[in-house]
This record gives sequence, C-alpha cells and structure tokens, in this order.
Amino acid sequence: MDRPRRGAFRRAALFLACALALAFVLRLVTLPALTTGGLRLLSVDDYGHLRRAAATVRDFPRVPVFDPYLNHPEGGIWIWPPLFDLAIAAPARLFFGSGAEVGQVALVAAWLPPVLGALALLPLFALARRGAGERAARLALLVYALLPGAIAWSAFGHADQHVAEALSLLGVLAAFARLLGREEPPPAARNDALLAGVALALAVLVWQGSVFLVPIVALAAFLAGRARAAAWALAAAAAVVAPFGLAVSGPVTYVSFGAFQPLFLALAAALLLLASLGRRGWIAAAALALAALAWPPIGDGVRHLVLRTTGQAMARGGYLAYPADWLRLIGEYRPLLARGPLPAITQLSAGFLLLPFALFAWGRRAWRRGTEWQTALLLAVATASILVMTLLQRRYVYDLAPLVALATADLAVAAGRRWRREATALVLALAIVPTFTALAELTRAPGAPGADLLTTLARLAALDPPPGDPLRPAATRPGAIAGVMAPWAIGHFVTLLARRPAAADNFGYGFTRQARLFTAPPEEDGMARQLLHAARCGYLVTTDLRPVLPAYAAAAGRGSPPVDGMLAVRVHESDSPRPLPFLRLVLVSQSAWPAPGGRLVPRFKVFRVE
Repeated sequence: MDRPRRGAFRRAALFLACALALAFVLRLVTLPALTTGGLRLLSVDDYGHLRRAAATVRDFPRVPVFDPYLNHPEGGIWIWPPLFDLAIAAPARLFFGSGAEVGQVALVAAWLPPVLGALALLPLFALARRGAGERAARLALLVYALLPGAIAWSAFGHADQHVAEALSLLGVLAAFARLLGREEPPPAARNDALLAGVALALAVLVWQGSVFLVPIVALAAFLAGRARAAAWALAAAAAVVAPFGLAVSGPVTYVSFGAFQPLFLALAAALLLLASLGRRGWIAAAALALAALAWPPIGDGVRHLVLRTTGQAMARGGYLAYPADWLRLIGEYRPLLARGPLPAITQLSAGFLLLPFALFAWGRRAWRRGTEWQTALLLAVATASILVMTLLQRRYVYDLAPLVALATADLAVAAGRRWRREATALVLALAIVPTFTALAELTRAPGAPGADLLTTLARLAALDPPPGDPLRPAATRPGAIAGVMAPWAIGHFVTLLARRPAAADNFGYGFTRQARLFTAPPEEDGMARQLLHAARCGYLVTTDLRPVLPAYAAAAGRGSPPVDGMLAVRVHESDSPRPLPFLRLVLVSQSAWPAPGGRLVPRFKVFRVE
C-alpha cells in the first residue's frame, strides 16, 4: 500500500474509532439513573433475558427453551432464539464461572447494549459508503450516534434483543448490497452469497421475526437481476439456522423460534430460484407461493402482520398465540403517529420527514441505473418496507433509525453539491437539534422498574424460598412449585426475583386468566378462589390496576362493570389483612400511592392463597 493510501486508511480508521467512542459514550446516558442504589435494568423484558442468560451460564452453552416457570402450571417456551441470551451468558461464564450470581450476569447484560449499539456503526458505514459515498457515510455515523430512537434501545441497562436486531439488520443490508452489486466470477459470487446468508442467519438467531427481511432482500435481488445469487444466500441461511430451529420440539409457528424459521428460509430460496428460471419458473413459483399461504403458520403470520392477531390453533404444546386484547395493551404495538408526528421527530429527528425525499432519490438512482444502483434499490425497498412497519408498530423505530441517518446524510451531501456547503450544515442542524430534548429525557431512564417492586419480590423469595435452583429449569417439573399470580406485566420480575413460576407473564401466557381474576365481581369470589387453586398459585400480588381494569374486563368478556367492585380494587385497597377468606396479607411494599379519597395504600401487596 503506497503512502497516500496508507494515510487515507489511517484517517478513515481514526474517524471510525472516534465515532464508535462517541456512540458508546452517548449510550451510557442511563448509567447514573440505573446504578443509583444498586443496578437495575431498563425494562421487564430485560429481566426475562437475564433469567434465561443466567440459566445458560449454569448449563453452558445450552440455552433453555422449555421453562416450567412460564405459563404456570403447564410450563411454556421461551419464544426467543438463543443468540442474544448466549451473547450475555458467554462473557458472564468466562468472567465469573458457572456459579455466577444473577447480579454478576446482570452486570454483563447492562454493559452489552452500548457495546452492540456502537458496533452497529461498522456495517452502517460499509452500507452508506457503498450506497452514498465516503462523505455521506461519515455524516450518517454522526447522525446515527445521536438519534434518541437508536440510543434508547441500545442504552446501558437495556438488555433486550432489539439492540442486536438493529446491528444484524445493518449487517444483512451491507452483505446483500455487496452481493447485489458484484459482477464477479462464480467463486467470488459464492463467497458473497455465503456471507449474506450467514448475516441473515445471525439476524434470525437474534430474533425470530427477522424473517421479515427475507421478502425485502428477495424482492431487491429479483429486481436487480440477482435472484439466483440471492437464492443461494437464503439457502445458506436456512442451513445455518436449521440445526437450532429444528431441534426445538413443538408445532410449527412463526410466533416462536423453531422449525418455522429454517423452513421459511428454504421456501423463500426455492421461490426465488424458481422465479429466476423464466416463465415456467414463474408459474411454479406462484403455485408454490399459493400453497404456502394455505399453510397455517404462513397464513397466521400474514394475518398477524395485517390484523395484529393470530389463530388460536397455535396455542398448544406450550406454545402461544398472542391474544388480540393483550396486543392492544402493548405500547410498542401502537402506530408511530398515533399521537401526531412530534414523538417520531423527537426519536428519529427531523430526518424522519426526509425519508420520502430519500426514497425518491434512491428510486430514481435505481431506475436510471447509476453508480451503485443495486444498493440504492435495496435501500429503497428496505426503507419503504420498514417505514410502513414502523408506522403500524412504533417498536420498529430501532430498525428505521439507521435508515433515517443514512437518508439524512445522503440528502445533506447532495444539497452541498448542488448549492453550498452551508446547505449540508443546515440539513444536519434541522435533523439533529430536535433530538436533544429526548436525550435529556433518557437520562432519567424512563420505564425502568422502581426499586420497591424489585425489593418486594426479593422479600417474597426470602420469606418462602422455593426448593431447588430456579436457574435450572430442566430440573423442575411443571406445576411442582407453588406459583405466583401477578399482573402479566411483571411476570418476568416474578420468575427471576420471587424465584417462583408466574401464572401470567410478558409473553401473553395467562393473560385472559389473570384478567378474569382481577376483574371478578363479589359474586364470583368463589370462582376466583377456584381459579387460583387450579393455577396452583400460592401467592397473589396486587397493585393499582384501575387504569387497565376496563381493558382486562373486555378481555375477560365482562363488558364494562364498575371498577370499584372488581377483585383487584377490593383486595388491594382493603385495610384488612384478610380482604377475602382465602387471602392472607404477608408482605407490603415500602412505598405507597394515594387511593381515591386520599388514603395512602402500599404500592404492592403480597397475599398467601389459602
């Protein structure tokens, strides 16, 4: 390498290092709030990953799939693939050994997201440089490092798989951009296809829903005339995922990770290969696609994407179908613009408003077959698809964020070329300035569980320690340990901190059952007692459920009865240690809230079921 090229390489490496450092430091914005008074993670799903990762440390490298602590007393499956939890467990096992305490595993879980969030800049740089040039790539990194919609999902303590989804998404797009843009002899093309296939397989092993990338890359490859190469990539992805997915027993369902994902990848590879063979191949591909739509997992997947519900036929063998009423309560399933455009702008910057212009520019570049037109085509297809997904379900903001950054940078550079460099600065300023309000909000770690909830559940574990090691699920028979009935939204807290099975949890298991219990009127107290005994629950946890009880009542088929008469209100707001003959108060939290009338009531109560 000659001296000028060495100098350019060093400057690029230095810039990348600085950008990575900036992104990492910004993602520590939640560190003070989450470490004051002891380490906390940012969301309830983080505690689900923590329990699974801690169990993996005990029996490394086996990642548990069936867990008797879920869907108590029948037991349930972890719907997630293994890779993210394994990424937490591996360093925890290395640093702390097989007997690592939960707090030590939590420390690894808390630090992993900012590392992965910063590493996402590497595939983003490769993708942006190929599709928009060196200058736009550097600007894209700066914008992405600052976006609250990216920082929030990759901040210190947010140990959910979504941070790895953003990283794997960019890896897939960068690898397929390379595959679609290469005009190389067969050996090089095979290497590119293998690289793209492995990138896609890793995305699916991080989150089962990453199969949404399959139609995106398949469509872009077909339009770019590279269908056969992409088919080999999808086949390679299916081969990598198959040993993991086919090892999971149970029905084939898109909701959970299992056999569906490798079969879907293989099906997509076959469709793409047939479509590359001309008219007869098209006819065969169409027939195969129609047959696939008649397959329940595919049909249920399409219905879920459109209607946000699923067929109940999947709710067997420990697997679940998301209840429609439960989905309506999940904040991340709400449309992005439900409260107007301002929340989207504060998360994604004003660059969110530039997406239609970027789509037009990339589409025109692809239509005219200009420089790197295949990458422009892939960006246009991916951005349009993920934009629609995010508008329907705002949780996909972490996937849209890097594309907003790339669009902002690309348009800023184009503006600078056409007018003056000041235009670049103006576009970037308009895109970035509105985000600082959201960054300030992130310093408070909104949504993090209160220390009182965590302490109360830990006190329950100390009050009545369960037998055996809760972090060895395979050693526990479903229903053998008395469980805890608590609102579904704290289910993962129960299984990890109370160290007991949860009768309702954050996967939607037991949602309707807990809705029936908490909304029961006085004349159904006998039914409530029978329900708790049938669910083999030794404890009941209550809190202020007034805001969600109408939705619970609808899910339980009760219509709209008065909230004051529901069991959750009668039990939790009662002054009696025995609000019902079969419930005895054993624990109260240290914090309180003002009930109607101004009377202070403990925020959480724990009752023994008798």
